[in-house]
Amino acid sequence: LKHLAQGNRSGSIAEVLGRRAVLGASAAMAGGMSNREAVVRAEFGNHSEIDRRVFASVLKELDPAAFDDKTIELIFKAAGVGGASRVSVDSLLGWVFDSDVGAGQTSTAGAPTEVLFCRHGETDWNLAHKLQGLTDIRLNATGHKQAQCIANAVKCRRLAAVWTSPLKRAYETASEIATATGLELCVDERLRERDLGVMEGRTGKEIQVEYPAVWAAWKVVTEEIPSEGRCEPAADVVARVEAALYDAAAAYPGQVVAMVAHGAVLRCLCRQTFGNASISTLSVGPGRTWQPVRLDDVSHMTEQPLKV
Repeated sequence: LKHLAQGNRSGSIAEVLGRRAVLGASAAMAGGMSNREAVVRAEFGNHSEIDRRVFASVLKELDPAAFDDKTIELIFKAAGVGGASRVSVDSLLGWVFDSDVGAGQTSTAGAPTEVLFCRHGETDWNLAHKLQGLTDIRLNATGHKQAQCIANAVKCRRLAAVWTSPLKRAYETASEIATATGLELCVDERLRERDLGVMEGRTGKEIQVEYPAVWAAWKVVTEEIPSEGRCEPAADVVARVEAALYDAAAAYPGQVVAMVAHGAVLRCLCRQTFGNASISTLSVGPGRTWQPVRLDDVSHMTEQPLKV
């Protein structure tokens, strides 16, 4: 990328995108990847993904007149990366060179993405049976060990990306996965925990005494929390989390992505409870669809985790 930004346009991204309309079948090689594609991919080194803002800035540096904000967004939209903050190098360049796919190669365009949706490891508040919500609690010693168990379970899955909630308990869990796989973390605000209103910082017993209707609704799982609970509506949680899922699927079609988030988020999405450090497998796409494959899997854990 530094090489590209310094203005060497030989086989550059700008050249490729500017001439995409004339690549056609003549650019393809019978053996697979074209020479032009090989040159461009080499510019990215070992980067599997890149921040969309960095990619945009490189294009603007190469040719400000040709690559204004509107044109760059059209490129992202056409490439199917959606609104993701980070984009897959393979997916983006795969779109650029879609006419270069040769015999024996299979395109992943339109293929569902496998999302390994992980709940964070244990915290002291989990241990005390306090609801956390947006309160930013770190992992405890057990939680760090659980995060390592998750990392060991997914590191052989050839992950394309690791996305995480910004809250410390999720970020610290995701960091173990990133370290084990050599991937950079993508922090996505949409994966944050549900705002639990008056329940935050209280145990179930305390909520039952002070807000009995709120606790009764919470225990049902599928019931909406009364307004006195001042919780984020479940539908709003589902909308933002699904938006993140669909952006990940658009950025990494046919690949595997790990996401680390929270119990109440998963609870809203799947309408059931989940244990600490559990892994739930979701099949996302094609399009704006998803379905559960396996939920609340803790078979990778050495000890049974809490389910609070």
